Amino acid sequence: MSHPYQIATLCNVQSFAPHGLLLAACGSRIVSVKVADGSIVSQWPEQKNNGPEETASEGPPGKKRKLEPEAAATPNVIKITLSADNQHVVAVTDDKAVRVLEVTENGKLNELSERVMPKRPCAVLVTPDNKTILCGDKFGDVYSLPLFPAEKAEQVGESPKIETKEDVGPKKYVPAATTLTVHSGRNRKALENQMKQKDLQAKAKEGPKFEYQLLLGHVSMLTDVQFATEEVEGKTRGYIITADRDEHIRVSRGPPQAHIVERFCLGHKEFISKVCLLSRTKLLVSGGGDDWLGLWDWRAGSLTEKRDMRSGLVALFSRSEDPSFGAESPIAVSGLWVVPTQDKETAILVACEKLPCLLVSTQGSTSIDPFRMDGIRLPGVPLDVTVVGDVVVVSMDVTEVCCLLVS
Repeated sequence: MSHPYQIATLCNVQSFAPHGLLLAACGSRIVSVKVADGSIVSQWPEQKNNGPEETASEGPPGKKRKLEPEAAATPNVIKITLSADNQHVVAVTDDKAVRVLEVTENGKLNELSERVMPKRPCAVLVTPDNKTILCGDKFGDVYSLPLFPAEKAEQVGESPKIETKEDVGPKKYVPAATTLTVHSGRNRKALENQMKQKDLQAKAKEGPKFEYQLLLGHVSMLTDVQFATEEVEGKTRGYIITADRDEHIRVSRGPPQAHIVERFCLGHKEFISKVCLLSRTKLLVSGGGDDWLGLWDWRAGSLTEKRDMRSGLVALFSRSEDPSFGAESPIAVSGLWVVPTQDKETAILVACEKLPCLLVSTQGSTSIDPFRMDGIRLPGVPLDVTVVGDVVVVSMDVTEVCCLLVS
């Protein structure tokens, strides 16, 4: 089965300056590509040669015997993010594992650690100090992990063992019914099966065997996490910004006071799927099931601007007479990216579910500058976006467009 390159990000390694390395995830692999010539520098996990094979001395000539068992399939990569110093990659795989990879000077990817979370992460980032991983799952919880785990097997932050009354001593299982109270043949058979069961012991509930800390939780499904900073009285204060399926954007203090909620950004009528921070401003962009993008002053919790997406999509698809999107079609934002443009401006790129296009909204140096919402048709549905120099690199899934045309 072929996989598209669903995740891409630029790693600025000094030895590959000025272009850097492009890290792309494809299925269960992460490859590092030299931007200057497009050559593949490294791949994780490393491909190993199959074990030597021997032809059996007896039997049919086509019969072969493998001397080594086949390795287990590597889980697919669903999220990757870079540390601020561009020296480490945090990858999330669909087996709920968070892996930390080192990017060496020659572009090789070396796995440093693997930690399996209680629930599958849906958002992950590294704090600006390159020390902590923030990991959110769809059950509404946000955890913090050290980027480099300690060597001890059990850490201070692990979940404590929960003991129940059954843990005090072994307790034999005794059915409530007896042969004196059961008369039918079917019930007697069921009673015999219950009597054959082993003694039931309550199992102790244990958490992961590594250092981690639960920072905050949402009642609804968590969809995205961002980390923002602010200068307060000469000190840098961190904030965790989270979004969920119940139209909430929450601004909480950073560790160790993440339990304190500073404010909410309320105004969406539909679910929120993505949030991102506008560089060089104190603005937050949000998108989801509404037909507009929200620009927020996250420090005050106020909605400063709504940017209409529907008109741009209708104009884009009506020009090509493409029935993929109509005036009443639902909108679901699947990706938000902030890219620099000329004249110190910033552009917001928006991807929507199952639509082969990108919306481009220009943002000036101040929040009162006028904006435009233009559309760009693509040969496939965009999956991820990164910037290489003055070029925007888009990874796409062309198979989904074929399915839309067939249907």
